This record gives sequence, structure tokens and C-alpha cells, in this order.
Amino acid sequence: MTTVIEGAVAGGPAGTPVAARAAAGVESRTAGGAVQGGGADGSGTVDGSGGADGARRDARTGWCVAPALPGDRQALAALFAACSEDTVRLRFFGRLRAFPRDYLDGALADPPHVHDAVVVYRGGDRTRLAGLASLVAPTRPEGEAAAPEIAVLVADPWQRQGAGTAMITALLARARARGVVRVRASVLPGRMPLLAALSRRLTPEVGGSSYTRDGLSTVYKLR
Repeated sequence: MTTVIEGAVAGGPAGTPVAARAAAGVESRTAGGAVQGGGADGSGTVDGSGGADGARRDARTGWCVAPALPGDRQALAALFAACSEDTVRLRFFGRLRAFPRDYLDGALADPPHVHDAVVVYRGGDRTRLAGLASLVAPTRPEGEAAAPEIAVLVADPWQRQGAGTAMITALLARARARGVVRVRASVLPGRMPLLAALSRRLTPEVGGSSYTRDGLSTVYKLR
């Protein structure tokens, strides 16, 4: 299940079992995993080479984007608490009191090719996260389009300030660097203009759109 929040694409709570993470290979999430891109256009407007946590700071907006790490769990709990019921509903299609455990475990520990996740914050204070975004590998039956799905959540106080755009830009750059060629996004009925905004950045794949009970799902080309 997916939707669009703050002009960026959000995805449903796709989780990955611990056993799958253990068998995923040698690729792992580390603090040194640099986030590519920073500016809204993906140009990577950053100051410096990044901190110890792999963060990249956009000198224009002040947002720092970094790979999500296991140590972010408490800060992410505070991030969720800063979200309104409506923001949570739009993101997860339900009234939740916390991140789904499987989803959060995957965001914090899965290797990037399975579940790549980034956080965003300002002022160098990583304990006050403004958002979490991820690109989750598909778990669909064989034969369906194997395009990873974009997911993003920005807490209400920081919405419409470029945090979602910064995370999406970083995720797409990281995906391209890994050789990903397609991503999937979906929106709820009535929020098609936001999907159109994404279409202005990426090229929709011919025949890659379909309607589901949750709205319109579209596959986009990264290359």
C-alpha cells in the first residue's frame, strides 16, 4: 500500500524477515555508506565530504540526509510520535501507534539492495529526525514487475520544507549507483497531482501503470 506525502512518494509497510536479511549476501548497511545527492535536482549540493554517520548536508536547504542505522531506533520512535493521525493514515493506510516492527527492522538493518533507508535532520542533531524514507525490494510473486517501491514519511512540523525531496533524491541516486533501473510508486485517489510531480522528474514506463484498490500504481525508469 502506498501513497504520496509532501510531494514525495510514500510506500506501504513492506518488511523483510530476519532470516532473509541473514541470507541477503555480504552487502550491509554501515555508517560509512555515503548518501549521494543533496539538491532537489540531484546535483548533490553539499558542504564537506560527510560526517562519521555518512551524512551529506545540502548547503542550500540545511537538510542532512544519512543512511538509517540501528542506533536511530529511539529517534525514529520520536519521529513517529511527531506525526499526526492523518499523516500516519496516509503513509500506512491505518491508525498505528508505532512503526510496524518488520518494516522498521528492515529499514535499520537490511542491506541496501533489500531495503535501503535514509533519515533526514537539520543542525547536526541526529536525535531529532524529520523523516524516514526507504526503497524496498519487491516481494511479489514471480512474473510481476520486479521494481522496488519508494516509501517516505515526514513528520508534520517539517512537511513542505524540502525534507521529503532531499530523501527521495538521495534514494534515487543510491539506487542508480547499485544498478537499479526501475522503481514503483502509487497514490491514493485524489492525489494524482503529486504523482504527476514525480513524473516530471522520472519517465513513466510504457504499460507500467495500473489501478489497484488503493489508487494508481506507476513504474518509473531510472535510466
